Amino acid sequence: MHEFLAAFVHAVGPVIESVGILVVIWGALEGTTGLVLRALAALRGRDLQPLEKIRAGIGEKMALGLDFFLAGDIIQTIVVPSVESLAMLGGIVTIRTVLSYFLSRDLKELKA
Repeated sequence: MHEFLAAFVHAVGPVIESVGILVVIWGALEGTTGLVLRALAALRGRDLQPLEKIRAGIGEKMALGLDFFLAGDIIQTIVVPSVESLAMLGGIVTIRTVLSYFLSRDLKELKA
């Protein structure tokens, strides 16, 4: 049973992390699209979408992507804990916490 669980986790962990990568790419594409549309609006003399709104959208996707990375790492670390995987997990948790703090602060300022 343990071998089946280990094999399952080794298969599922990378899939979950891949979803995180796709979410981060989605945020980058959305941000790039926002900047291009903003530049086109500037050329036409129209109202510009605030950069803060574009940044908030990218930040939300980055935070969500990091959640998926964290979930994949937690799943893999449970079955095969190693110093390297624990260090990576700690780094991701730290980045996620700092990013969430600043994103929440920026979103509050944007809504105010």
